[in-house]
Amino acid sequence: MKKVKIIANPSSGREGAIEIIKKLIAPFASRGTAVLLNFTQKGGDARAFAATDDGEDCIISIGGDGTVNEVVSGMYEARRRTPLAIYPAGTVNDFAESMGIPKDPYDFYTMVTEGKPIAVDIGLCGDSAFINVCAVGVFSEIGYKVPDEAKSAVGRLAYYAEGFRMFREKDFLKSGFDVKIDCDGESIETKAMMVMVSNSNSVGGFSRISPEADVTDGLLELAVIEEMTMSKLLDLFRTIGLGKHIDHDHFIYRHGKKITIRADKSMHVDIDGEKGPRLPQTIEVVPGGIQLITNRR
Repeated sequence: MKKVKIIANPSSGREGAIEIIKKLIAPFASRGTAVLLNFTQKGGDARAFAATDDGEDCIISIGGDGTVNEVVSGMYEARRRTPLAIYPAGTVNDFAESMGIPKDPYDFYTMVTEGKPIAVDIGLCGDSAFINVCAVGVFSEIGYKVPDEAKSAVGRLAYYAEGFRMFREKDFLKSGFDVKIDCDGESIETKAMMVMVSNSNSVGGFSRISPEADVTDGLLELAVIEEMTMSKLLDLFRTIGLGKHIDHDHFIYRHGKKITIRADKSMHVDIDGEKGPRLPQTIEVVPGGIQLITNRR
């Protein structure tokens, strides 16, 4: 490996991307590998850096899910097949955690230099690419309301605190919306609190929420949380913790290649933690959309 490109959000995470980069550069330099550093300053920077071919043998994304989303979007738009490695430096890091990506910088370096790229699926929501999840509904709004300072200071606890605050609001259980979904020709109509279309099995810090997800199977996972009473909702959270939520009365779970979502009101789609376009939207899988370096065999 002669040259790697690092695309980093310098404000990501509690440790900070700068300290992580310092620990990564040393082993690369000792091996004679050139390192091209690209720091993001505003939205869209990571996308542009990833789309540009600087002759690198590997792209390393350092940041949270939003940074990863931009990098993947840029690579997909430019149809780049350069291997990607994702260092989990954000608050939640759903996709990286679902793939078992190491957080120790030297272990990560070893993975990059010794691991083998695999073709993993990505999704498209309209014209927007994503690697982990599209979501719409009350729970997807939590991320928008958590200040960046809180994310940096206390990590995912900031999300839990905001979620608890929302639970206490008297209209929380009335936040459902009428939704019509077409999943590979199957029609689903219900009143939902949340709809998720995911690629991996981890969403919002909940591991295994889509337990049958496989990023190499050419399918996306559809999960619908229906409107329900508080007692039922608490029971759902309990079953999620036990890995038995697929059988819950108010949880709908399907697989599909093409999923269209319509709602009875105007709602934004959350794409990998960032506010995306409004419904209605059609979400499709792109099989093997990028080459990802992992420890998986």
